[in-house]
Amino acid sequence: MNKKLLLTIFTLLVIAYTNQTLAQNYAHRLGIEAYGGINEYGGDRGTRYFFASKPTYQGAGGAFGYYLTPSFDGLLSVDIGDIGHIDESFEKEGFRANIWSVMPGVRYKFANNKILSEQSKLKPYLQASWGLFNYVTSIRNAPTPARLKQNYSRFAVQWGVGGGVKYSLTESFDVMAQILFNYTYDDNLDGLPYDPWVHTRHKLMDAYLTHRVGIAYNFGKGTGYVPGPEDVEVPKEVKTKLDIFSKQIQFETGKAIILAESYPALDSVVSIMLAYPTVNALVEGHTDNVGDPEMNLALSQQRADAVMLYLTDKKVDPTRLTSQGFGETQPIATNKKDEGRALNRRCVVKAYIKK
Repeated sequence: MNKKLLLTIFTLLVIAYTNQTLAQNYAHRLGIEAYGGINEYGGDRGTRYFFASKPTYQGAGGAFGYYLTPSFDGLLSVDIGDIGHIDESFEKEGFRANIWSVMPGVRYKFANNKILSEQSKLKPYLQASWGLFNYVTSIRNAPTPARLKQNYSRFAVQWGVGGGVKYSLTESFDVMAQILFNYTYDDNLDGLPYDPWVHTRHKLMDAYLTHRVGIAYNFGKGTGYVPGPEDVEVPKEVKTKLDIFSKQIQFETGKAIILAESYPALDSVVSIMLAYPTVNALVEGHTDNVGDPEMNLALSQQRADAVMLYLTDKKVDPTRLTSQGFGETQPIATNKKDEGRALNRRCVVKAYIKK
């Protein structure tokens, strides 16, 4: 794998899409990543981290991710490649191994509306995982002829920690780069297992770094349907009326209980939905930025569900309705003033006619 080619592609993609739309993780809860790069060994034969010597060992892999909260994603990653170390002395001792791993894990995102905006194009993260590791290694030891070369395969447990960064190209695509430190609970990878007469202080296992660059595809919806440009245009008067009535929907503070003064507006929404049987609606819930973002996201979903329940109780076909909570991620006014925060605490009924 050509490292210069990978870095060139990564740079060109970032430059080409600098002004594209941000990825919306709350709306695209699933993700697939594909990446490649180099592996660097660290163990009893020496440490070659961070390009201490010319890297000659490659790897590739991918991950499936699921959006949990604004701060956390769950993921399952798979990686395969090779690793090794050759002492370029007269004897040329060393090893080379084919490795693969499967590890579930969790990713902490800094673009969580606490440190950075969730809609930031630049999305750094930390990652931790734990799982299964396998290697098939070829050992070359000298000068003993009987031990000149050995081959064997083993399974072990390993954990990995590290971090990376994603950069949004479009609503669905990111480019990414990450580095992970992988610690294997096995000391036979390099052919120099732990020896209490040699390792007098600490029993350390073999480890390695993975440097990866790649691309991520975000897909899947939340609990609601997001109208798209392919949908049939809804009559303008319907959109106007729904927008007016949506602004009159109010809730108890910090709760998903609809206030009684909102019922006339909701009844008007019911009348519109019954009068236009081909029209569907997405009920969006939004909050201000007061409080914990994750709690706000949950509250916004509960409020959207409450409005949807009211409409279905009034005989609106539930198959025509979906709900989606967006928390504090889509403000329409500043959150620095009371008036702005009041405008951001809202439910919006968006009409669409799906082809």
